[in-house]
Amino acid sequence: MQPAADTTEPGRTAVPQREPTPGRFVRALRRWRWPVLAGWVVAAVLLFPYSNGLSSATHDTAAANLPSSAPSTRVAELQESAERGQPHSDQVTVVFVRDTGLTAADLRTIESEREAVTGLAGPIGSGGSVSAGGAAGRGDLGAAGPVQRSADGTAAGFTADVTAYPADLTGSDTDAVKAVRAAVAGSAGDGLRVAVTGSAAVTADSGIGNQSTLLLTSLAIVLIILLIVYRSPLLWVFPLLGTLAALILAKAVTHALAGAGLTVTSLSTAILTVLVLGTSTDYAMLLIHRYREELRLHPTPAEAMGVALRRTLPVVGASAATVVAAMLCLLAAQSAALRGLGPVAAVSVVSALLAQVTLLPAVLLVVGRPGFWPSVPRRAAAGRDESRIWAAVGRRVARRPLPVAGAALALLGVACVGLATLHTDNDPVAAVKGHPGSVTGARMLAGHFPPGATAPLLLLAPPGEAGTAAAAAAATAHVASVSPTSPVGGYSGYTVVMSVPPYGASGYATIADLRHRLERVAPGSLIGGGPAVQYDTDRAAHRDAIVLIPLILAVILVIVSVLLRAIVAPLILVVTTALSFAASLGLSSLLWRALGFSGIEAQLPLYIFVFLVALGVDYNIFLVARIREVGRRAGIREGTLRGLSVTGGVITAAGVVLAATFAALARLPLVPVAEVGIAIAVGVLLDTLLVRTVLVPAGLLAIGESVWWPSRVGRDGTPSGVRPAASPAR
Repeated sequence: MQPAADTTEPGRTAVPQREPTPGRFVRALRRWRWPVLAGWVVAAVLLFPYSNGLSSATHDTAAANLPSSAPSTRVAELQESAERGQPHSDQVTVVFVRDTGLTAADLRTIESEREAVTGLAGPIGSGGSVSAGGAAGRGDLGAAGPVQRSADGTAAGFTADVTAYPADLTGSDTDAVKAVRAAVAGSAGDGLRVAVTGSAAVTADSGIGNQSTLLLTSLAIVLIILLIVYRSPLLWVFPLLGTLAALILAKAVTHALAGAGLTVTSLSTAILTVLVLGTSTDYAMLLIHRYREELRLHPTPAEAMGVALRRTLPVVGASAATVVAAMLCLLAAQSAALRGLGPVAAVSVVSALLAQVTLLPAVLLVVGRPGFWPSVPRRAAAGRDESRIWAAVGRRVARRPLPVAGAALALLGVACVGLATLHTDNDPVAAVKGHPGSVTGARMLAGHFPPGATAPLLLLAPPGEAGTAAAAAAATAHVASVSPTSPVGGYSGYTVVMSVPPYGASGYATIADLRHRLERVAPGSLIGGGPAVQYDTDRAAHRDAIVLIPLILAVILVIVSVLLRAIVAPLILVVTTALSFAASLGLSSLLWRALGFSGIEAQLPLYIFVFLVALGVDYNIFLVARIREVGRRAGIREGTLRGLSVTGGVITAAGVVLAATFAALARLPLVPVAEVGIAIAVGVLLDTLLVRTVLVPAGLLAIGESVWWPSRVGRDGTPSGVRPAASPAR
């Protein structure tokens, strides 16, 4: 549906005339606003318990990020199958270091601490304690193993197992690590350093399971920005109601999808929260902006809302459809986590759209004009909703569009230089922010024990091939040791320790060499474990990038071309948005380095690409649709100036909301989540303040009316062969 033309000249008093008969949706919403409001309240109350239980349905095991065909996936599946219904095991490792060499007194202290940790063995309670008297806890802390000394005599350590049922892995790890840290804290001092690390400590220190802080932070950001934008003690409540309803709906549907077998990770749920809050607030701001504009031109709120929905809903719906289509392209990913993120993100956007085009209009119709108090919009002169800042920017861009476009492209090119600093780091320890005990302890172990000791491989050999597989592994270059371990799923198990850093290029080369050797001499053998998981994840990420990036760009290009009935303008939007992604990733890489992050996981650039490209085109659709609406009558130059001046303020505010909500991810203690949030925030701001507001208008003005090619433009700007929509004088 083509929006009607805007024929009101800035500064001229509007003469309201009858709008075309509103559609069924608008008429139904006017008539049933109270039932719509009551229906959303009932739905929110009924869905809240199910929505609140989403965190228990997340899947963060190794298999979540792996393609089904990867060897390490098979190993993870065998382990999960063997442990199904049984306690899951993590390790806590206590390491002691004295740089000048451990003394006899140090060794006695270490042995004493080992006995103290063994004394904690038993059911784990809550609050960092171990339940007394055999009371049922959330898991079990096992007895500490023997003390192992480093070859240089400066370090020693011991490990203990933490077992827990899958429903509460994070809680059990956290409680066990707190108990162990409290038990050994007194031994540090006088040159002897002690740290508690291991997989359980990494899980405890990453702490992404509890996302209440993220939700509260994001809501506070949205609230503050809405108060600043509307300067009203009441108006901010209405979009926030729709946002909360959308969040409950999205989480409930996602919980159902997880129950049906979709892989939903903690990262996906974090992205769901900020995506719903950001997009929902964006849609609300765009609708309220147009509604307030129409209130100045129509005698009743019902008429104003009818026009606002008629003009806004097609564009907002098309923008949401573009994002949803881009997200669903992720179903072609090999990674289960990335594949699962597609439907989760699509559900988030659809929930936001449903809430803000039904619940929000119903609330606004109930409260009427007083909802805007103290700045109540009255029937007055048009042009009140223009942004002076963006109107001035538009005039300056229009004077010399080609040089302005060149300068904007040059700035983006400079930002892309930061891509040279982009570094991939799949080490799980690098995913923990700051320097907690798990990070410090891992570095202490790496400095005094073989590099692969902290992250061994798991070799599973089929029956009859155990001896051959173990011998082949031991003969592989850069393998330090091969030792038997517990069998898994009918396979004989061996722990393989590499003599090179397990998560670097040399470690990955060793894994590839080992697998190739085993294929020849012990067919059916499998290599898994942390380094193998990350190696397979890295390979899957490269494949997904090659497939998904062109697919997403092609889908977006087709949708925008259909919406605008043009090819040139959509090409400009897609190319500039892709360039904005590259510049954003470059700037973000520099920022990550400044924050002390060692690198980015291999699959995360694709996460960032999907969101930045989809959301970037989303904002451009809002702008170009308004340019097209005005330009049908007045031409490309007037349409660009008017479109930028009218939409500039609200879209910039919407971009700030979206950027701020994604930036809230940086508060979570997990580095990959923080990196995704920072990159998307940087990208949205770059797109909002430079690409959409300067580069795209400059490009459209430089090309002229040809941007609508291959549409043939008539005298009134309507594409030839397309029936003009009714457009009353305003």
